[in-house]
Amino acid sequence: MIDPRRAASLLSLAFLAGGCGLFHHANAASPTIDSLRPDSVFVAPGAVVEIVVQGHGFAPGTPGRNTVRFGTARLANIPASDDGRVIRVVVPDRVPSGGEAAPLPLETGRYDIRVETPAGTSNAVVVRVFR
Repeated sequence: MIDPRRAASLLSLAFLAGGCGLFHHANAASPTIDSLRPDSVFVAPGAVVEIVVQGHGFAPGTPGRNTVRFGTARLANIPASDDGRVIRVVVPDRVPSGGEAAPLPLETGRYDIRVETPAGTSNAVVVRVFR
């Protein structure tokens, strides 16, 4: 038989630990990418190519409060639709090379796309880039 005082103490401890953030709770507001359109693009030098990121939980409005990770490139202040379901982003022609070196042309390959908002980071969805 469980001592009622001990059970109450354990319950109080669990409540306090949860209130202090010791228990992890998933944030339902974290963004989710459902699809990219198109999911493969041809990027000619100097061309402007746009992809549409569809999902939910993006930070709505302009100016944008979303950051789109395109592989290792970070595209900041990207706006989303008023309902937080659509982001339109231009595929970068050049990406940072690191340090003080000049940006490099975007190479042919597969790139993970993620959306970061104040509520968290989305799942990754792949876009294929051809040059």
